[in-house]
Amino acid sequence: MIGSPRAVLAAASAAQASVSVVAFGLPAIGPDLRDAYGLSLPMLGAALAANIFGSGVFLSAAGFLVDRFGARHSMLAGTAIGAGGLAAAGFAPGAEALVALLFLSGAGSSVVPIAGTRALFGAYEVDRRGWAFGVRQMAVPLGGTVAAILLPGLVALGGIRLALIGSALLVLTTGLVFAAAGGVAVQRDRRSSFALPRLWRTPGMRRLLLVAALYIVVLQAVVAYTVPAARAAGFSPLVAGTAFVLVNVAAGVARIVWGRLADRGGGGRRVRTLVETGGVAAIGAVAFALALDAGPAVLFATVAVLAFGALGWNALVYVTADERVPRELAGQSVALAATVVFVVAAVSTPPLGALADRAGWDVFWLTTAGLAVAGAALAATLPAAVVKRTPTPSLP
Repeated sequence: MIGSPRAVLAAASAAQASVSVVAFGLPAIGPDLRDAYGLSLPMLGAALAANIFGSGVFLSAAGFLVDRFGARHSMLAGTAIGAGGLAAAGFAPGAEALVALLFLSGAGSSVVPIAGTRALFGAYEVDRRGWAFGVRQMAVPLGGTVAAILLPGLVALGGIRLALIGSALLVLTTGLVFAAAGGVAVQRDRRSSFALPRLWRTPGMRRLLLVAALYIVVLQAVVAYTVPAARAAGFSPLVAGTAFVLVNVAAGVARIVWGRLADRGGGGRRVRTLVETGGVAAIGAVAFALALDAGPAVLFATVAVLAFGALGWNALVYVTADERVPRELAGQSVALAATVVFVVAAVSTPPLGALADRAGWDVFWLTTAGLAVAGAALAATLPAAVVKRTPTPSLP
């Protein structure tokens, strides 16, 4: 089956949303997981992080497999492992087995963002890639939003087992659809080998990864601590919850808008757009810190600006990383960038909480603004050259 660019984009986005339902949606049923498996708070944390951690650990391997064997075959294998591990978690006999099976599911699902990247690069010209990646990345907050509704509903109908099995069926279905539609032009490349040292020496790659590391700390600050900051300032749970919804809505819109801007000039605006996202995030962080002493309307306006900058850059980093390397290393280049994003996100969240606890929220958000400025300043030094690869010919 040969998919049109729109079909490839739709299938890649659906697959990304389905794995995000699990990776970012399990906290919605955290209390139910704890009751069902008798989890302590540390074990609950391990269970909620296991899927994301599994993906992060295996991203580089997924990049090599996609480059070597193609998106379709890699997706079929990854989907089988991801859905199988998730379904098996519904029958886990205890906490340790639950964590291990969720980790396994994440390892299998690690192929989804990498295969999606290769498929989109095969389907879209350089002046449309930023937009296409923005749409695909919008599926991440969309998956979390869907999970907030879907998973508690499944728990109410049939308990944790139904929620996990239902999620597995969703992952399986979207993965199979993407394996069919996403097979366009992304054939295997037997020349591909494990190329981390080569990627590390690519001009501008290390600076780009450092930009991603700085920006992901800013993103985690917004995602993890918007609600606690609002509650500590005296806002009601409803207002704080509404602010968090706005964060996700703004993130989805931002990824498309920034992607469209980055496509201007035949894709030559990538670096400038990366700089601009950091600038908007810095302004938003300072404004949000001031809004904590104002009313709900000001809070909502400033958190939308903050999220628009802080959560809009992901697709740009992946596109930029991919366009700087030869086609046969495309998957591995994105896997490298994604690994930095996942690992730094995981390790930075607790220290951010400690900063807020010890120094207060004003210092927290000003520090966040400083990190955004540092990332923008570093992004401004990136080489501006873009490798203008045309889409790979479609598979028969």
